[in-house]
Order: sequence, then structure tokens, then C-alpha cells
Amino acid sequence: MNYSTIINYILLFINVVVIYKLYKIHKKEKEEKEEEVVNVEEEEVVNVEEEEVVNVEEEEVVNVETVASSNEVEKRDINTWYNFEDGKGRYKGEWKNGLPNGKGIKHAYKDDSYIYGNFVDGFLEGYGKQTFEQTWEKTQPYYEGEFKRNNYDGKGEYHYGDGDYYKGMWKHNKYHGQGAAYSKRLDKTWVGEYENDVKGEGNWVKGEI
Repeated sequence: MNYSTIINYILLFINVVVIYKLYKIHKKEKEEKEEEVVNVEEEEVVNVEEEEVVNVEEEEVVNVETVASSNEVEKRDINTWYNFEDGKGRYKGEWKNGLPNGKGIKHAYKDDSYIYGNFVDGFLEGYGKQTFEQTWEKTQPYYEGEFKRNNYDGKGEYHYGDGDYYKGMWKHNKYHGQGAAYSKRLDKTWVGEYENDVKGEGNWVKGEI
């Protein structure tokens, strides 16, 4: 083997070594890039999953709030009687938040009376009328006038079943303020001031006024 052939073999060997090292470097870089891509994809998947979880939780909260708000406005048939939980009466009319609200009729079992008017949070407020069962009376007793939380309060009149009546001011279901009370038996009307059903200054007038 001559000297030229030996030189050629050496150069060939060097080229093979260089090519092999370049191949290893290129392969390593490629693996690192692939690993970065995988990590990015995994991170994106995780982020998407977390975002989906958050969206589901938010949706659940909205649904719960929607159900709660829908329960606040209770829809019932305004022409159907509904019994109160305490068993003391029943009601038909307009409702809101599970209570009589708006125009309606309340039937109280204790005195067998019917209250007609406008209700606010379960109480009769403003102008209304309450009628009572007629038993021994010649006419049906009733009150008609202003109410405040189911009480006679303000201007109103009460007609008794025997023909007597009171017309005037009320407070907590009692004559209170200026009023006139007619007695059918006496055929006279007492006109004057009242305080908690007790007469104050006033005088009798013949007949009705």
C-alpha cells in the first residue's frame, strides 16, 4: 500500500466521524424540538380542560340563581283557593314570593269573614271590605274603608247586623278620631271625638246624618 492510499483512507475516516457527529447533533436538536411541541400541546390541553371546568362551574351557578329567582315569583291560579299553612284561613288572588300580593280575597275561618281588597306581603293595605257571616242579625255585618296591615286604620264605616253603624276615623280596629255612631234603637246619632272606642267631646243628633 502506497502512501497516497493511506492518506485517502484517513480522510475518509475523518469524514465519516464528522458526518456521524453532525447526525447526532441534528437528532438531538430534533428530539428537543419534538419534546417542546409535546409539552406545548399538553399545556394547551390542560388549559382547555381547566377552562371547561370553570365554564361548567359558572354555568351551574347561573342555573342555580335562575331557579332561585324563578321561585321568588310564585305563579298560582288566581281563581283557585289556597289554604294557609297555619290552617286559619284560605286565599285566592294574586301572589308574589309565596304571599298574597295584589287584588285578592281572604277567608278567615275564626269569624267566617271574607276580606276583599289589595294585599301587600300577605296583609290587606289601603281600601277594602270585610263581610261577616250573618247569623241572628237582620242584615249582614260588614266594614268598608281603609286598612293597614289587616287592621281598620283610617277612614271607614262599620255596619252592624241590627241596623247600628259607625262612620269615621279608625286606629287599630277601634273608633279613634272624629266619627258618628248611629243607634237604630234610639234613632239618634252621636257625633264627636273618639279615643280607642271611648267617646270624648260631642253631642247627640236626632236621627241619621
